[in-house]
Amino acid sequence: MDKIEIFSNEWGAFTVASRGASLLSLHIGGKELLHEFGDQRYDWASGAVMFPFPVRMSSGTVMEFEGAEYHWPINDEKHRAALHGFTPWEEFELCRISEGIQASWTYDGSKDFYPFPCQLTITYILSKEGLSLTCRVQNSGTTSLPYHMGWHPYFKVDEKPTLAVVPTHRLKKNEVSHPGDKIPFLGFDWAEEMDGAFFMESIQLGSIEIQPLSTITQVFRPACAPFVAIEPITGLGHPNFPWRIVLPGEADEVVTTIRLMRR
Repeated sequence: MDKIEIFSNEWGAFTVASRGASLLSLHIGGKELLHEFGDQRYDWASGAVMFPFPVRMSSGTVMEFEGAEYHWPINDEKHRAALHGFTPWEEFELCRISEGIQASWTYDGSKDFYPFPCQLTITYILSKEGLSLTCRVQNSGTTSLPYHMGWHPYFKVDEKPTLAVVPTHRLKKNEVSHPGDKIPFLGFDWAEEMDGAFFMESIQLGSIEIQPLSTITQVFRPACAPFVAIEPITGLGHPNFPWRIVLPGEADEVVTTIRLMRR
């Protein structure tokens, strides 16, 4: 059974689970921001860290890097694709730190579809600025390591979510929802399932502001659901979004924040 850590201070409180280093709850400004899935949280990858790629690769299952192909197993049968990398189902080691919670996971590179040993350190820190989520990727192998990174928080919403910044474009999807070409954004229809990558300079959901990790952000919401996943991502397995690269013995770090807008 996965381990749960709860942290609280004068700024609020949050909960992290060891599986996927998942952010399960976030209480700021007197209210809970995240949807509670209970025992179904892992069916939805609720709050999970997504590595070495988020969302679905445009190829479905084939990761291309430096002239080589790595064939990932399908874990999304509906869309015939590899989805969310593999960290949402891995156990991280949790520990309390002075300002939050740290989650660590060591990978030995044993999977032939991702033969890149590394260590991930996820740090959640709660301050007056909100909750910061930091991922540090340490390459412990002898070759360059490719990756993308994302988080999968589900926010509580009313019947029609309000995004203050309207996307300019999105990635078109094919018949099995793999991301493709950049096309103009034609508006959200919240009465239908929403699932796609959108070009947004900033992200504001009602009074919640989420710092983007790249030019695109994934948005997912089943039709009329009481939640919406606003997923900051560094990119995805797509020709227009090159992999982030970590050289042997070096590290790379990405940071996003979730905060309430000051009125």
